[in-house]
Amino acid sequence: MRRKIKILQFPIANSYGGITHYAVNNWKYLDKNKFQCDFATMSAKLDFAEELEATGSKIHYISCYAEDNEKRFIKEINEILDKGYDIVHLHTKQWKSFLFEQICMERKVPRVIVHAHSTKCDAKEPEIRELETRNHFCVRKRLSENIATDFWACSDEAADWLYGDRIPREKICVMKNAIEVEKFAFHQQTRDKLRREYGLENKFVMGNVGRLVYQKNQSFLIEAFARAYEKRQDLELILLGDGELRQNLEKQAAESGIAQAVHFLGKRENVNAFYQMMDLFVLPSNFEGLPIALIEAQTAGLKCICSDYVSKDADLTGNTDFLPLDVNRWANEILEKCKSYERKNMAETVIHAGYDIKAQIKEIERMYIENTSLFENVERGGVILYRVTAPFVWTGRCA
Repeated sequence: MRRKIKILQFPIANSYGGITHYAVNNWKYLDKNKFQCDFATMSAKLDFAEELEATGSKIHYISCYAEDNEKRFIKEINEILDKGYDIVHLHTKQWKSFLFEQICMERKVPRVIVHAHSTKCDAKEPEIRELETRNHFCVRKRLSENIATDFWACSDEAADWLYGDRIPREKICVMKNAIEVEKFAFHQQTRDKLRREYGLENKFVMGNVGRLVYQKNQSFLIEAFARAYEKRQDLELILLGDGELRQNLEKQAAESGIAQAVHFLGKRENVNAFYQMMDLFVLPSNFEGLPIALIEAQTAGLKCICSDYVSKDADLTGNTDFLPLDVNRWANEILEKCKSYERKNMAETVIHAGYDIKAQIKEIERMYIENTSLFENVERGGVILYRVTAPFVWTGRCA
């Protein structure tokens, strides 16, 4: 019997954002007779660790970032790679260095996949964002095809951001952020039940799903909601997710006099149910790769308003409007969308567009299995093949 292909997914985080959602959800559907997924994280703990471990996955906790303690980082990564991985799947938002990739390549990991998931830096403070953005482009100038074996991206825009012109476009594979379509399809009974529980039967409910961070731009959303609320007091806003800006956002809602209509629901495992109770999905992101939440909302038959920083390719159902981040434009569009519409099950439309995870996972499995001969001839068993002693890290200065 052929052994399973061992895959290391890195990084996942306790915040359970888009990258973690993508990696964990894919593992749920991968053929466990052929594949073994382990995970590495920079988080001190994972609230869902037991759930992963119950599937047979091992979780590796990395104690420091490469920028903080390079020597320790190299040691810990090598200890992880000593477990013998056939594939390392690196989920990436931006370039800080090529250290992890360099270690994997020098250790002769058969497949090193770099996967682009974003289009900008998302640090909270503007000064740090600017610094990280400059560093990203500075490091990217040194990017070459030998830094990994495979280059993936969630969208063309994400590919442009991470790879620029350093990787030929024909070598980049765009992998769709697919979802469990049946789970998110419109369900009237769930909608009625939740709206009763939250006392929202006669309300027009707007919803946002995502971490409460700069990228998702909920501060703008609260401001636009407040202006619309001045004209319609039957509006309600629910925010699902948590993050570093939660207290700031709660304070903003209180100071705007709309705290009674803005509901911070935190992280929820049954996010699919909350899409059912919404009437409008709103996503005013400052940037995105390709938002999974928008695909989920459309599957639930919702009309959606997004910032024009979101890729137009994300409109699968024709129910999504893309607006510039102008508060008055958003307030007016929210009021316009308050008109009732027939909620439809859009599952088939989303499946036809290629965003059903059951179909997409077959493509991922095929991609993982490619060059299988590499796996059959690799000696494992905890033997250290290569040890990085002088990794390449770009520390130059940019003009």
